[in-house]
Amino acid sequence: MSSYPLNQTSAMPNYTNVIPAILHHIFIGNNDLNKHPTWLAAREACLKWHPNYEYKFWNDTLAEKLIREEYPWFLKIWKNYWYPIQRADSLRYIVLYHYGGIFLDMDLHCRRSLGPLRRFEFISPAAYPVGISNGFLMASIRHPFMKVLVDQLPLFNRNFIFPYATVMFSTGCMYISAQYLLYNDQCHLKLLDYKQHRLSGQISTPLFHHYGSSSWHSNDASFIKIADNIIKKLFYHKEIILFIFFIFIIFTFYLFYRRRTIKKKQKEDILLF
Repeated sequence: MSSYPLNQTSAMPNYTNVIPAILHHIFIGNNDLNKHPTWLAAREACLKWHPNYEYKFWNDTLAEKLIREEYPWFLKIWKNYWYPIQRADSLRYIVLYHYGGIFLDMDLHCRRSLGPLRRFEFISPAAYPVGISNGFLMASIRHPFMKVLVDQLPLFNRNFIFPYATVMFSTGCMYISAQYLLYNDQCHLKLLDYKQHRLSGQISTPLFHHYGSSSWHSNDASFIKIADNIIKKLFYHKEIILFIFFIFIIFTFYLFYRRRTIKKKQKEDILLF
């Protein structure tokens, strides 16, 4: 990216624009955005660097309208999620699948245009110690990986006892990371290097200033902050994180196997009938 002008809003002329010029922000929870001046500043900065892009600001009303009209099979699940962040997480997968474009968490302050990255089909920063982040995503319209993320949401709609685990495994970073590891065509998913582009805590990367304010528009922000501190401490023990992730992958395979078994039995019952 350093070889491109800061204000270059397109991958052209050297490459084709695969990802449409649409910028998405999500603000779920019927809160007052004016109470978050840093998020407002971040949004204005990103709009400044992408002046000719279509801008979509998704609140509860617009989100429910889209899901009700285009994904009615998911509406009941979306409305009954335990935590608002689950609605925000799942919505980002839906809008990127439906429209394509760029999704940014509200606490990402753009330092340059993301236009040169539009030549790739899918972009996400790598996460530590494994997986990928969902705070910044770019995708072409109707991308097959985004379809997987949307289609698998009902299967992972489980209560994992602890709030943080429920969010992370049902819609959050562990969810998208598990789907990435199971995806057959990873060569078409571009991951940005973790050391340069990590989005954890207050940090500046070549693309963003990350305020690290956990823009999880809900009343569950307090437990998220506590859990975040615990997770950061656990990162010093990488083996524990890898073990937890390994258990989650086993659970994922179990869910897939169970679903296929049920479908097979249903087909046999139909034939017998």
